[in-house]
Formats: sequence, C-alpha cells, structure tokens
Amino acid sequence: MSDAHEILGNVAAALAAETHESGRKTLEVLRIRSPELIELTEQTGEDLVATSASFIEVLLASLRQQAEPPWIEYEQRARDHGRLRAAQGVALEALIDVLAVYRRATVELLSLSLEGQLLRDEVLTLAQSRIEDVIERLTSSMARGYLDHLDEEHRNRESDLYGLAAIAAIMGRSLDIGETAEVALAETLAALGLDAGAIWLRERAVYRLAHTIGLEADEVDAYVEHAGPDVRATVSAVGRSESRVEGVAGGDGWNALRAQLRVGGRTVGMMTAGTQRDRIFGASDLLLMAAVADQVAVAIDRARQFSNEARTDHLTGLANRREFERVMEREVALTERHGRHLTVMMVDVDNLKKINDRHGHGAGDDALRLVAQELQRVVRASDVCGRLGGDEFGVAMPETDLHRAREVGRRLRTAIQSMNLGSKTTHSVEVSIGMGAWKPGMDWQALYEIVDKELYEDKRHHKEVRRWAAERKAPAVRLRGGAGRRRIAGS
Repeated sequence: MSDAHEILGNVAAALAAETHESGRKTLEVLRIRSPELIELTEQTGEDLVATSASFIEVLLASLRQQAEPPWIEYEQRARDHGRLRAAQGVALEALIDVLAVYRRATVELLSLSLEGQLLRDEVLTLAQSRIEDVIERLTSSMARGYLDHLDEEHRNRESDLYGLAAIAAIMGRSLDIGETAEVALAETLAALGLDAGAIWLRERAVYRLAHTIGLEADEVDAYVEHAGPDVRATVSAVGRSESRVEGVAGGDGWNALRAQLRVGGRTVGMMTAGTQRDRIFGASDLLLMAAVADQVAVAIDRARQFSNEARTDHLTGLANRREFERVMEREVALTERHGRHLTVMMVDVDNLKKINDRHGHGAGDDALRLVAQELQRVVRASDVCGRLGGDEFGVAMPETDLHRAREVGRRLRTAIQSMNLGSKTTHSVEVSIGMGAWKPGMDWQALYEIVDKELYEDKRHHKEVRRWAAERKAPAVRLRGGAGRRRIAGS
C-alpha cells in the first residue's frame, strides 16, 4: 500500500501545476449541469475558471504525501463560498452538485495520468476514498456557510418569521380549500406589505383560479393577464423551500411575486401576491415567499385530500353517491342552459351476493374494484363515474347522446367478458346496464328514475336468460317401458 501512496502523491503533485486547465475543462461541464450558475457568474464578473481550479487544487493537495493539509483554511474557504452563493440566491442543491463535478474532474485527471501504471486500480481506489472524505468535509462547511447567511437573513426579518408561524398556525385549523386559500393570501399580503393576490389550483395540468383578494370583480382579468401563471418571470429563487418563487413585472404597473406551490414533488397550485406601487423585491422577499408558499402548499394539499375523501368512495376511488348527485345537479343545469346532450348510464353487479357468499367479501370487493377499473377505461375523461350503492355504479356523460352512450355500454360488456376470460379465479362477474337521456324539463331525479327502470329490465332479462340456460343444462327425465319406470337420459 505504501507504493500506492507514493505514486498517488507524485501524480497529485504533478497535476497541481495544471489546475487552471482543469478548471477550464470543468467549466464546460458546468455550463451543461448548472447553466444558472454560469449565468450568475457572468453577471457578477466572477472568474469561475479560477474558482473551479481552486477547488480541484484542494482535492489534489489532500492526496499528497505531506503534513496534514490546512483544513481550517480549506473549510473556511468553502464556508465563505457557501455564504456568497446563498446571498446570490443559488440553490444549495446546485452547490453540492458542483462539488460532485469537481470530484469527477479530479478523478478523471488521475485516471488519465495513471494509464499504464501497474498499480493503477489500487491507486485510483485510494484516491477516490480520500477525495470522498474531502468532499464530505467541504460540503459540510459550504452548507454551514449557506445556512449562516440564511440565518442572518431570517434574524433580520424576525417579524416576518413570526408572521410565517402565524400563517402556519391559522391554516392548520381549516380543512376547507376556499378558507385555506383566503387565509393564505391575506396573511401573505400582510407579511410582505402587498395589496392584491390570487391562488390557482392545479387540476389535470391546468390552473384554475380559486380565490382572489384585494381585487374588484372588474380587476381580476387584468391582474391575471399581468401577474398570473403565464407571465414571464424576471427573477427566480430556489432555496431550501420546495416551492419555486419568481418575481414578475407585468404590464399595467403590476409588480408581483409568484410561487409554484409544491408538496412531495407535486405541484398543487400557484399563488401570486403583488402591488401596483413601485417595489423592488430582494432576496429576502423571495425567501419569505418561498417559506410561506410551502406552508400554503401543505395546507391546500391537506384540504384537498380531505375534500376528496369526503367525495370519494373509499373502495373504488370513484365519486361517492353524494358527490355523484352533486355532479348530476350541475350537469343537468348546464345541459338545460346550453341545450346540449346528457346521458346517464347505471351498472349493477348482478352476482355480487353470490361472490360474497361463496368466496368471501374480499372477493366481492375485488369484483367491485375491477368493474370500476374497466368502467374508467371505457369512458372519457370528461365523464364522471360514481359508486351509488353496494353493487351499483353510475356514469354521467355530458355532450353524449343515447346512441353513443349505448356504444360505451357495449364496450363495457366486452371489457368485463374479457376480464372474466382472463381471470385466474373461479368466479366471473355479471353486470346489468341501464341508460337514459335527459329531456327538457327533467330534473336529475326524473332522469335517474328512467335509467333505473331500464336497469331493472336489463337485470330481469339476464335473470330469465340464466334460468333458461340452467333448464337446458338440466338432465331430461322420461318414462321407459310399461312398468312406469323412469330413466334419466344419458344414464
């Protein structure tokens, strides 16, 4: 191992004279991995080649056979670098990624220099072990410097932190999305000294305006146009918060902060807060907005989950009866107002009781989940599926006439037949289907009754078919001979 140490020390010493060239090559990698850092250093005039060379030099110095490296100096250098990048608004994750680039660049330099050496693999293993230790120390120091800056910023805005705590506490008391949005906006405007704001909820990749504050009805469209989700950002910041914050300088005099509300890696909405007064947003404003946005995102996500649980059937994930009826009321009103088509389909699992009795309620639950799954596969995204009772499902199909709805019913029957053929279990699922189209003057209950009657007729028809099939399979009984003896055919 001593030979490996000696070779490594000699190679590292030789490479130390070429760190500037290494820094230049590393810069090309950083242009791809961290373009925002490149853009920032170009704005500030920083020599990123020199910075890269400095870090590679530290890594090479740790590999030489000499006295203990000056760790105090190295760690302080990394700490100062962390403070600088935090003040510039660079994400801590990006700094850590840059260190990984320096590590790879250094290992690549060593690998090329060791080509043809007998102990190449042994020396590289030793080098990588040492470099990992150094990277860990530098990362820790850089993170401390980064957090030092954030801590200083937060101390400077202690009142804002109290406001953030108040926001978290207030929003934690409500599970209503509307109330959560209103409180979030009001407290955010108060904390940042702004005048108006809005919250959008993300639904299927589309942002739906959920609540505004500080805006008259005739001002909302202009605000959305000049400070909404589609306005180009002028500045952005990604810090420790998950939610991304941007500065927006739209037309009509609006200066605003916009936060993409994220929780658990998911975007749940968008929030903006702005003013028509002259206002330049600093890094501390963006950091506070990001911290508030994280709280808002969690509160909205929690409220939405509660709302979904209150509207969703726990077994199938479809709308429950109450939610389905609410949808029906809305769709009937829209159909009547706009003169469009509306058809409702009901599906009943005929043999659910038999499956439960023979195979247990777990098998019955599986059957219901499978029907719900096939139902969602054959309908459109705009159709609403609900579980109306134990074995009964409903589908509201706006913009659909009876002919097209019956085609959906045929696809469902085919899908369930295919499901039965492919099933590994001994029981199959049997369904009945009823349809009904809305007519002028109907309310949703009247439409429901029409569909229910057709469902009953389909169920009765299937029952007769099954009885007829059972009778055909039953062994025939006939008389034979004069003695009145009976013989079962086939015996």
